Amino acid sequence: MQNKILITLTAVSLIFGAGIVLAQEGTSTATSTTDENITAEDLGVGTPNILPDSPFYFLKNLGRQIQNLFTLNPVAKAKLKEKFASEKLIELKKLVEAKKNQKIIEKGIENYQKGIEEVKAAVDKIKEKAEENTQVGSFLDKLVQQQTLHQQILQKLETQVSTTTFEKIQEAREQHLERFGEIMNKLEDNKEKIQERLEQGLEKVGSSTLEKVSTSTKETIIKIRDRIMEKVQQKNTGKSATGTCITLWDPVCGKDGKTYSNECFAKLAGIDVDYEEKCQEEKECQTDADCPQPKCTSTSATSANTKCINIQAKCVEKECKTISVTPLIQP
Repeated sequence: MQNKILITLTAVSLIFGAGIVLAQEGTSTATSTTDENITAEDLGVGTPNILPDSPFYFLKNLGRQIQNLFTLNPVAKAKLKEKFASEKLIELKKLVEAKKNQKIIEKGIENYQKGIEEVKAAVDKIKEKAEENTQVGSFLDKLVQQQTLHQQILQKLETQVSTTTFEKIQEAREQHLERFGEIMNKLEDNKEKIQERLEQGLEKVGSSTLEKVSTSTKETIIKIRDRIMEKVQQKNTGKSATGTCITLWDPVCGKDGKTYSNECFAKLAGIDVDYEEKCQEEKECQTDADCPQPKCTSTSATSANTKCINIQAKCVEKECKTISVTPLIQP
C-alpha cells in the first residue's frame, strides 16, 4: 500500500514539475526580429530556459509527452509536433550561441532531427488532403512559413560551428527538406498546388514575418523554394538525388515572371528561361519626371498668379506618390 502511495506521489510530482517547466517556457518573451536573427517568437514558441544539457530537461520532455497524449485530433497532433520541433531548433540555436561543447550541440541536433521525424509520423496519420479539410490547408500554410524559417536558422548555424558539427547541421537541413517535401506530397493533390502554396507561404515570410527583408534573405527564400520543389519532384518521379540541381546562386528569370536559383531549377519546375539574372521588378518611375503632375489651378477665385498648387507628384521608391509642397507664388 505504501509503495502504491509513493509511486502515485512521485508520478504527480513529476507531472506537476513538467507542468511548471512548460509554463515557464511558454511565458518567456523574445526580442524583436531582423532577417539575420530569427527568434523563438517568430516561430510561435517561448524562449527556452531549459536546454538539453540541463538535468531537468527530462521534465520538459515529460510535459511534451503528456500534451501529446491528450491531443487526439490528427491535425492538432501534427501542429503540436511541429511546435515541439520549433522549440528544439531554438534550443539548438541557443546551445550554439552559448558556444557549448561539440557533444552537447550534437545532442541538440539529434533532438531536432527526432522532432522532424515525429512531425512526419504525425502527418502520416492524417487521412484528408488540404482540399478536403480546411484544417489541413491551414496547417500546411503555417508549415510552409515555419519550415522556411527553420531552413534560414539552420543555414545561419552552419556558419557558427566547427567543420564536424557543420556536416551534422547540413545533414539535418537535408533531412528537413526531405521530410518537408514528403509532407507536401502527402497533403496536397499535385505539384502545381504544392508550388502555389509554397509561393503564397514564402511571399508571407518575405513580407510580414520578417519585417526587414534584405537581398540575401530574398535569395535564401528563393533557394528554399527551389530545393523543396526539387524534393517534391524526386518523390513524384522516384528519382534519386544523383544528377539533381546544384545549389548555386546564378539567378535566371523564368517566363512565368519568377526568379529561380539557376537554370537547372527553372527546368526542374518546367519553366523556360526568359533571361539570365533576377526578374526585374516593375517600376512605375525612375525619376520625378516620369510621374504625371497634377494640373495647376488657382488657390482662390481672385489669385490668378498661382504657379502651382500645393501638391506635387514625386518618384518615391520607384512609385509615383503625391506629396504636399509649398505653393510658389509669383510677386
